[in-house]
Amino acid sequence: MKKYYYLLFPVGLMAGWPATAVQAQMTLSGAVTFYIGPGGLATVPAYLTVGPGATLTNEGQLDLGGDLTNNGTLTVPTAPASLLRAVGAAGLQNLTGSAALPVQNLTVNNAAGVAINANVSVAGTLTLTNGLVTVAAGTPLVLLPTAADPLETAAARLVGPVSMAARPVNAAAFGPFLGLALPAGANVANLTLTRVTGPTGITAAVGNTSAAVYWEVATSAGGAPARVMNFGWLGVLDNGRNMAQATPWRSVAPYTTWVRAAGPTANAAVADPRQYAPAAPAEAVTGRFTFTDLTAPLPVELTAFAARRQNLDARLDWTTASEKNNAYFDVERSRDGRSFEAAGRVAGQGNSSSPHEYLFLDPKVAQYGVPTLYYRLRQVDANGAAAYSPVRTVAVESATALLISAWPNPSAGAGPHIRVEQPGEGPLTATLTDVAGRQLAEYRTTARLSEELFGAETGALPSGVYSLRVTTTGTSQVLKLVRE
Repeated sequence: MKKYYYLLFPVGLMAGWPATAVQAQMTLSGAVTFYIGPGGLATVPAYLTVGPGATLTNEGQLDLGGDLTNNGTLTVPTAPASLLRAVGAAGLQNLTGSAALPVQNLTVNNAAGVAINANVSVAGTLTLTNGLVTVAAGTPLVLLPTAADPLETAAARLVGPVSMAARPVNAAAFGPFLGLALPAGANVANLTLTRVTGPTGITAAVGNTSAAVYWEVATSAGGAPARVMNFGWLGVLDNGRNMAQATPWRSVAPYTTWVRAAGPTANAAVADPRQYAPAAPAEAVTGRFTFTDLTAPLPVELTAFAARRQNLDARLDWTTASEKNNAYFDVERSRDGRSFEAAGRVAGQGNSSSPHEYLFLDPKVAQYGVPTLYYRLRQVDANGAAAYSPVRTVAVESATALLISAWPNPSAGAGPHIRVEQPGEGPLTATLTDVAGRQLAEYRTTARLSEELFGAETGALPSGVYSLRVTTTGTSQVLKLVRE
């Protein structure tokens, strides 16, 4: 039989006295439910462990001085005032366990900090009073669509990946949220944002480094909607860069090559938090964004890279805005988007501050026996260091066919890069379903070419098998997607 422990009392039992319960440490085992009712207060100075089969329901306030480990069930709070407070005074606290930790409101007031090693989601307010909240790379802290933007300081901030769940923005102004703000403009539909700070937020490429922060942005809109993009970050994240010369950079999946973003170099060091808010120009909002200064540029500015069919061949064109110690480009080809082989080599310009255009032809691509070929550039410096470009695809099949590709597939971590090409403009619907046939996401367009479909949605999927069905006038195709 399941056992229940309750704290049901209202806040005002006697002239404003709260209903309280204090337990030095607690382990819930088996079929046990610990329920903190609205207005109730439970204080656990040491650790609280929710074991398999046990349930913790917090509709009131839970003050913790030690670790919270959830290997059972922590129910999603329904009370708007539900609060979990990490208030330890004896060292680092951990929010961990094999099961999710959904909270309504979370307060951190622990000078030694809090480490998150579980799937924690916040629906209301995240209050950072004292201490660093370090988030493990594999378990990003998720701020749900109803969550407020957390206020951070140098002494009380988030370190690691923090994600904003998809929010409808459309053409309206957005933010600031996690340091990103978008003035009103092009329709971006639903916006998804992940900000990574600290050591894992530093972009390092061939000896050059960025500020200790980057933002990864995705939309559910078709095409590549562009907006003016404003950013803000704490000065403690400058990583030694001179932010009086803040210079924006952008990378697209698979995030191996950075190019200068559309925004200008500007003085962001006037205030702390830093503020980078150009009046123009607009920038494609999808991708990763970071900042350096003029003395620490990221290498080889690849401003364009395209691949297409040209008669019986595949034609690759790319352009660099500047090059630093660039020896050559290896052009690499793949039949499955995972295993690449050398297709050819093109010499670089060494050091150059002028734009250069490059061309490479891969002849008679039908010989490889696949409907789609994948290409990338491997840029190699004079000292042997290498960096990779984004992947581009070339359709080998007839131009009258509906072409669907996803790479890598199987995928892990970030979702696969999904590309759909129809012979011409017309109504197209793409749906993502699970193995039980439940629809998880839908995309509609009339565009001939759609890229980076369902990036945020597939990236959040657990391991398993999923189906991507694409339907146009007169035809329908299904592609199996595997998440590892």
